[in-house]
Amino acid sequence: MNRREFMARTGILAGAACMAKPADPLNRTTSPLDRFKLGATSDGLSQDFEYALKIMKNYGLSWVEIRVVWGKYNTEATAEQVRRIKDLLDQYQFKCSIVDSAVFKCTLPGTKPLGNGKDVYPYSQQMDLLKRAIDRAHAWGTDKVRIFSFWRVDKPRDVAGPIQEEIQKAAEVSRAAGIRLAIEEEPSCNVATGRELAELLRTLPGNVGANWDVGSGLWLGEVPYPDGYLNLEPRRVWNLHLKGVKCGANFTDCDETFADQGQIDLMGQLRALLKDGYQETLSVECEFKAPGLSQIETTRRAVEAVLKVAGAAVS
Repeated sequence: MNRREFMARTGILAGAACMAKPADPLNRTTSPLDRFKLGATSDGLSQDFEYALKIMKNYGLSWVEIRVVWGKYNTEATAEQVRRIKDLLDQYQFKCSIVDSAVFKCTLPGTKPLGNGKDVYPYSQQMDLLKRAIDRAHAWGTDKVRIFSFWRVDKPRDVAGPIQEEIQKAAEVSRAAGIRLAIEEEPSCNVATGRELAELLRTLPGNVGANWDVGSGLWLGEVPYPDGYLNLEPRRVWNLHLKGVKCGANFTDCDETFADQGQIDLMGQLRALLKDGYQETLSVECEFKAPGLSQIETTRRAVEAVLKVAGAAVS
């Protein structure tokens, strides 16, 4: 690390410390971190896993969602890197909320996707990919793996049966390993809204649930909360991705923003979780770079926004 990089990093950590527990600028007696198992997707801050944990620790976070580490998807990490991640989780006293995988983020055989989605892992490799994700979950102490629902086609309901069959196969493998699968709804995939996610889950066994991304439905004209969320069974929501989304008229030109901005009623969503007795995990997911800010600065601001909204939700 050169001197400039060292100074930049220490400056970032010092700035993050200003937002960390136990400081509470609103002087509340209840912290959102006491009510929610809140973390972040680590590579939003850095693909250097240890560096990401250091920043997150300074915000008082103790949960981490693991996706990309040291320049590669976690399912491609070497055995040494898998052990190193476990050691860092222990060293910085973090728990892994969920292991992200790209399982079923590919073309369903016999279909023609709408978009330009590229199969990083073709259909023939999906079960091996799932088994690697399961191995990571075991190594890092979580029982949850995130999956998808194949690239979106023109009429997703027409392929609901084959999708259900494929996820059923994955569920059987996962159940034998003591793992729960959490389907993330995403605009590029066949399950992209709360309604679509609820319809699919009703056909699947109990070890398959939801990785509820609070913003995805807006791209297809669904209001995430209350409309999308109220389709779901709260007991089958096992992880949330928290963010903000802003759209033009009639849900056009949607873009990610900070959680205290945009058109998602995130406070209403968080209060609904409290009412429903939610005990699972939540992650700040930041996949955009704000004008004038670096990626790390944007993600720091995203974490601060979620803490602000969550603090108001529990007050």
